[in-house]
Amino acid sequence: MAESLATHDITNNTPNDETVESNVPPLVEEQAIERKPSAQTIEAEPLAERETLSWWFPQINDDEQKSWRIWLSRRSRALVLQIAIVVVILLVNIILTLVAVSTYGSQNGVGLIYSGDCDTVTRLDRWIHLLINLLSTGLLSASNYCMQLQAAPTRGDVDSAHEQNTWLDIGVPSLRNLRYIGGWRKFTWVLLAFSSVPLHLLYNSAVFQSLASNDYTIAVVKDSFLNGSSFNLTTAERNREGDYGWDDGRVNPQQNYMNIVKQMQQAAMSGAYELLNTSACFDLYDDYWAPQSNGLVFVKNESVQVPESGSLLMYVSVVPRYDDWAKNMWALGNGTGSFVANSPSTPVTTWYLGPPHYEVSHCLVQPRSGSVSRCRFEYSPQIMFTICILNLIKASVMVCVWVMRRWQNRDRPGQTVEERQQAMKDQILYTLGDAIASFMRRPDPTTENMCLAPKEDFLQHRTWANRLRKQNPMPSQEARTWTYKERRWMSSASLKRWLILLFICALILAITSGLLGIAVHSLRHRSIDVTMASLWKLGFGALTPFTYLVLGLPRTDPAGLISNVLLANLPQLLISIIYVFYNAMLSTFMVQREFSLMHKPGKRKPLRVSEPTGIQRSSYFISLPLRYGIPLYASSGMMHWLISQSLFLARITAIDPDGRYDSTYSFSTCGYSPIAIFITILVGVTLVVGIVAIGARKYDGTMSMVSTNSRAISAACHVLEGDREHGYILPIQWGVVHAKGDVGHCAFTTAPDSKLQKLQQGMKYK
Repeated sequence: MAESLATHDITNNTPNDETVESNVPPLVEEQAIERKPSAQTIEAEPLAERETLSWWFPQINDDEQKSWRIWLSRRSRALVLQIAIVVVILLVNIILTLVAVSTYGSQNGVGLIYSGDCDTVTRLDRWIHLLINLLSTGLLSASNYCMQLQAAPTRGDVDSAHEQNTWLDIGVPSLRNLRYIGGWRKFTWVLLAFSSVPLHLLYNSAVFQSLASNDYTIAVVKDSFLNGSSFNLTTAERNREGDYGWDDGRVNPQQNYMNIVKQMQQAAMSGAYELLNTSACFDLYDDYWAPQSNGLVFVKNESVQVPESGSLLMYVSVVPRYDDWAKNMWALGNGTGSFVANSPSTPVTTWYLGPPHYEVSHCLVQPRSGSVSRCRFEYSPQIMFTICILNLIKASVMVCVWVMRRWQNRDRPGQTVEERQQAMKDQILYTLGDAIASFMRRPDPTTENMCLAPKEDFLQHRTWANRLRKQNPMPSQEARTWTYKERRWMSSASLKRWLILLFICALILAITSGLLGIAVHSLRHRSIDVTMASLWKLGFGALTPFTYLVLGLPRTDPAGLISNVLLANLPQLLISIIYVFYNAMLSTFMVQREFSLMHKPGKRKPLRVSEPTGIQRSSYFISLPLRYGIPLYASSGMMHWLISQSLFLARITAIDPDGRYDSTYSFSTCGYSPIAIFITILVGVTLVVGIVAIGARKYDGTMSMVSTNSRAISAACHVLEGDREHGYILPIQWGVVHAKGDVGHCAFTTAPDSKLQKLQQGMKYK
């Protein structure tokens, strides 16, 4: 008996063997043997007698009461673990939200966590966003796992679909199955799916950088200005005409400049202003984020010092800009009147201003408030509370799913035959092993005599004569000639699935590439170097005045905050969708790979099922083998994080010259990081190339290409009578179990290798 369960090499005991033709691949020479037609009838002898085998292998009767392995590997326990992950993430979100609200408070929907050094803010932003993306990826994976469970069909759903001449997906996330599953499972699937949309549109903008930028007024004056001499705004405005930095609609907002200049004059005369030399004055106003205030610029030109009246030569008022118009344009023009955005080499010792070419002598600057911080790290309590609510919805739905499934799968002693049959119909087919086990116990009559039928036989087709209407499949029950045919992994997935995945990948790559193109164009317009080293110096995920995304969105809160949050996180939603399709693609590859190896004697194993019993194997924890699942999970988290560093919400907090918050000129926008975008594109292209490269691998060509098609899978499972009752719990192998004359039949069986006949090149099977 032990020998019967052992794995043997297939031997050929027929004296009439002939050499396989040279055009058959080498692998076929080991598996496929040409034979002369014979009228002999061959029947494999199954060994699926559970009670007899249990004397030698007591583990066959193990259940979750006897085996920790079985207890832990039940699908219900895996679901509990996923629920635990979601609950832990929920607790983390709730704790962080409550701590933030109670510790830092908020004003107008925005709370301040930290203000100070910009490098510290950048580091906080980077690492907290990494944490956020790990949490969001965990939520997505757990939600996707539960959605896949809910979309898995029952045997009754499959039978109903087969009777309607269609098929369902087995073992992969599937939208196709939603048309056939029950209303409760469909409802929970929709709840999980739609709760993910706002979650990914908001999560990464729960915290964000806010940089302080000052409003100020610059007055170019004569020496006599400090003596209280008179001045005229009209003359000053005429002197600045034609200069981009001084005379443009993007500077000089409507204010009472007469009063502003008078106050500056009185403060300077009282000695309240600080003296700066030319170089220090230029450096102060050249820095976009440095604390700045009103300033008086004195000129060297002797020719303009007399008469003493008309002491105001020019003036400009600057506020933070949401576009690519630099605040320091008035200083960079150097008297040329041209558009100049790139700072010169320092130190600047000779400095001209405006069309009249006034040469700067020195500056008197209003003292800057010591309490003004350059950078701020802020959060949105509304977004954080919303995330907690969505997280709670996911956790609640998943708990309800677990409770419902536990109730449905409860032990019911003393079942009648009808109740047992109904229980088989209600069995959910999560995995390929679940489907094979179900079809072995109760073969599907609609796929009888089709043991070699591939998935293509059960698909709808369009003819050239009528391209607008699909024709229903008409699979033949006639015997089919077997030929060894290797096919690539990519052929297991439908063309539609490939097109959707590649289209979404191309879309996100096109968006990021376009954003990088905008960045490069904008930087070149400012005469800023766009080499890799220069882009890295701008900062990874750092906000700069050169990298605002200018799209004409609202800028003032709350409309500005909401619109820019949605824009910044739209790519996050696309990445989440890509993850779902990428996971489905890899799962499709794995389903066919597992199926294609089941004919090999060395691969004879018990089925991998979602609810194992005895010596059956458990299904994969994350629906994929760990060597594929863990890299997929990690790459998804990495892409979410890279996107968050490439395009992000940014708030500019305007500070008036006296150090007070100025809501009029504060705004929300989207910033982007060119170097982060470039790295994101590289990683994205690598992932696309990776899935195509994996798809280029080849399956063993002995078994048919069934993919996840339930009808094609069922066609391979018309087992012998002796394998129906207990065969599904034992190690099985697919092969020729019956042959009569020139026609054989293939199926899964517990029969020993020595009793199985090999598939023969050119022979027919049904």
